[in-house]
Amino acid sequence: MIRSRLSRSLDYVPPVVAFIAALVAVVGAPKWNEAAIGLSKVTLVGWVVVGIGAVALMTSLLVTKRNHASQASQQALRNEIALIGQDQLLRGVERIVCVFKESRLWHEGHPEPLSPADLLATDRRAALSRLNLNARSPYYDGKEYPKWWEMFENTARQGSEQLTTGLQIYVTFLAPEIIEATTKLLNCEFMHRLHHVQSIIDANTKDNPERSVTFFWVAPDEHHRCGYEEFWSLVAKVMGLCAGHHQAEWQTS
Repeated sequence: MIRSRLSRSLDYVPPVVAFIAALVAVVGAPKWNEAAIGLSKVTLVGWVVVGIGAVALMTSLLVTKRNHASQASQQALRNEIALIGQDQLLRGVERIVCVFKESRLWHEGHPEPLSPADLLATDRRAALSRLNLNARSPYYDGKEYPKWWEMFENTARQGSEQLTTGLQIYVTFLAPEIIEATTKLLNCEFMHRLHHVQSIIDANTKDNPERSVTFFWVAPDEHHRCGYEEFWSLVAKVMGLCAGHHQAEWQTS
């Protein structure tokens, strides 16, 4: 506390020194005695002026040092807060894509993907496109076994909420490129489709609620791209930026 008070008191030294210097100037007393020899030429008033200058110099140096230390401390705090924000964004992305990488979705021919890039492989996309979204998943939620389309849509919405909240809270601390990549991910075409899988299911099951509806819009062909490549490219970019590396792999909790 004493050190803090001394640090704050430095702010008052410059105006005090300036006032004393002004008084010396008003007095107008001689500061140099031509008749004297050596340092004796400096009069009492002259030494006062020298002292004022020395105090002003030291105060300026101390204030500059204090300000630099304060700025460094503030920047370190901002960096820590930014890391917390980046971690929340990572968790949001992980929530969005968790169903895509679940082991029960894959089999021996297509083992669990290790990174977003694995989901871009043609054979893996073809296997994913054959998944019946209207079938029950093997995951019990405490009440029932939700359908695959519910799994994909719910996790996409939950993860998007985490990303949105993270951006709102930490926007002033996050790097511009992280904000840009995350915003693009939230608004890309494939994300929009994930948020509205139920609409696609309803449109294809009007006559038969239990009709099979495959994940056809992820198929590796020109007619069903729907921003699939862009989505995984943005996922990898956000993960890489937030985790501090370029080869983004799934994060483990």
